[in-house]
Amino acid sequence: MSPTLSLVDLKLFCRVGVPVRERAKPQKLLCTVVFPVPNLKKAATTDHLSDTIDYHALSQLLQSTARRGERKLIEKLASELAQAALRNFRLPWIEIELKKFILPETRYISLRARFSRSGIAHRLSSSSSS
Repeated sequence: MSPTLSLVDLKLFCRVGVPVRERAKPQKLLCTVVFPVPNLKKAATTDHLSDTIDYHALSQLLQSTARRGERKLIEKLASELAQAALRNFRLPWIEIELKKFILPETRYISLRARFSRSGIAHRLSSSSSS
């Protein structure tokens, strides 16, 4: 298994939802991303940030991308987050899970997908959790 880093439940504030009233003000979503460590041995040996992925910078990029604009679907948001990450970091792929707290009968609705430089590698799941 290749080593990965994970940002778990990063708070994103964005305007997302099909009804206009749902997009009227930013709502909190939680975002988990998983991505490969470029070279674990080198990073562990040198202890230099330049030899790995700066996850603080990645978290800032994801938050700023989410804040810009509005979207109707979390699928669109996930795609935009992935494109920004793949454009700005040396990642071959990134897995993104978004949790949206909109349906009162559930804890959240979630989308999880893996994106690669050639597009969506595969959709892992979309589910409601109760």
